[in-house]
Amino acid sequence: MQVLDEQPSKQQTMLLIGALVCGCIHHLLFYDQAWGVSYPLFIAVFYTYFYWALKERIALRLDASFMLLIPIALLSLTYAVFSNTLFMVLNAFAIPCLIFVHTIWTLRRPAIRWYDVSMVLAVLEQLFGHTMRYIPRPAVVVIRSIKERIQTGRSQRMWKILIGIVISLPMVLLVGSLLASADTMFDRMLSQLPELVGDMHPGETIFRLIWIGFVTSGLFAYVWGMLYPLKRRHRPEEEMWGNQAQASLGNADPSEFGPSYANVPAVPRKKIGLDATVTITILLILNTMYVLFAVVQFSYFFGGGMTALPLEMTYADYAHRGFAELIVVTVINFTLLMITLHGTDRAVRSNDIFLRGLLAVLIGCTGVMLCSAFLRMLMYEEAYGFSETRLLVDVFIIFLSVLFTIALVKLWKDRLQLMKPYAILALAAYLIVNYMQVDAIVASNNIKRFEAFGSIDTEYLGSLSFEAVPYLIDLKQKHPELDGTDKAIQIMKRRLPLPGETSWVSFNLSMWKAGKALQAIPLEPLELYSR
Repeated sequence: MQVLDEQPSKQQTMLLIGALVCGCIHHLLFYDQAWGVSYPLFIAVFYTYFYWALKERIALRLDASFMLLIPIALLSLTYAVFSNTLFMVLNAFAIPCLIFVHTIWTLRRPAIRWYDVSMVLAVLEQLFGHTMRYIPRPAVVVIRSIKERIQTGRSQRMWKILIGIVISLPMVLLVGSLLASADTMFDRMLSQLPELVGDMHPGETIFRLIWIGFVTSGLFAYVWGMLYPLKRRHRPEEEMWGNQAQASLGNADPSEFGPSYANVPAVPRKKIGLDATVTITILLILNTMYVLFAVVQFSYFFGGGMTALPLEMTYADYAHRGFAELIVVTVINFTLLMITLHGTDRAVRSNDIFLRGLLAVLIGCTGVMLCSAFLRMLMYEEAYGFSETRLLVDVFIIFLSVLFTIALVKLWKDRLQLMKPYAILALAAYLIVNYMQVDAIVASNNIKRFEAFGSIDTEYLGSLSFEAVPYLIDLKQKHPELDGTDKAIQIMKRRLPLPGETSWVSFNLSMWKAGKALQAIPLEPLELYSR
């Protein structure tokens, strides 16, 4: 294991100072502040530190790895533009994951691909193998620096400074009292000093220092772990690990993934596949049932009601029943499809052709299920209203449909690697969902449904994010007689921070627009709107 003396001390000190600056900026942006424009600002600060720290290892240029910064930047901007709580929570997890993938991919290209399964292994190794061992390093550097200064005789100067402080204290008290007597304004300023000191709570100060120290240590350890990853020797008991690692790395050179991979033995890959006959039997049985299901769907659902439903069942009830089950079956089919494509022995040509045909039928029947699920959800929304969850389910169904379409192309083009288009599609879909303003669409569709059928849940509209405010105001103007709209608007207004409560680092465009739109509406007690 490397020791501190083997590390370049000057580089280490500079990176630690840079991490400390980032820690202080992080504290100023986020401590006791709501997330807003502060989030994209700190992402910019982090990447400035990252590229500066690794400037000798990576070049800042417009390439494939640099393009991954686009979704990171767009997702971080959502904290400054939108106010949807669900996506704020999801992005708090998604953005760091993307940053780990991007930074590791930037450093280890072209030996590793960002969309490959081996990237998961690389991220875990970087976080728990290389980063964690350097977490205590900042404290070690500071302690050693202080110790070296004391041993070099500089402590004598510190003692002299302390002596000067002790001697000057009584002189300051004497001179200060005289100046206070001579000037009234100076006396008032001195009288305010105890109040200023009283506002400084020791516990809060300690917590602030811990906050800065934690962020500083984490950033330094992550970057330093990239520069000087863990080196270890191969031991006989690591043979099993070597097999697993080599299986994940494929044909790439293990040493290119970092020093810790350098000694992993290259082991011949043995492809283990399911028996083709077993898979064919499973697909034949399932496809028979799926074809029967498709026939029923065309009779009752797609046929426009040519086959009558039971008298006690409406189309809304029929649409609602079985929706979740259809999604589960679709996910099961997708899993079976992936296992068959990548885990079944298709060496015999006749079996391969038969499997492709069965999988094509499976995809076609799954498409019928997805269409059925989508139409069921549309009918359910028409009967009971739109919600954020229901709209996201609609998007998920469309996403699954595209995945199956790509898989259908894969059946006839073996060279197509599914991981890359799937990863790009998933990232693009997540970005679209973030920027499509889900709550605004929900509010708009519910108002259209109200104008068509006369039913609306204004209480639910009041629980949406601030993107729904313009639609609530528009609803109040068009239908002033509607009960509940005023209460929903008052709830929205109460959720807005009062002037002076937030700092500029918490600026949010959606919240600012809502505040401007609700500015002319006076704040009133909610009891006035109780039914």
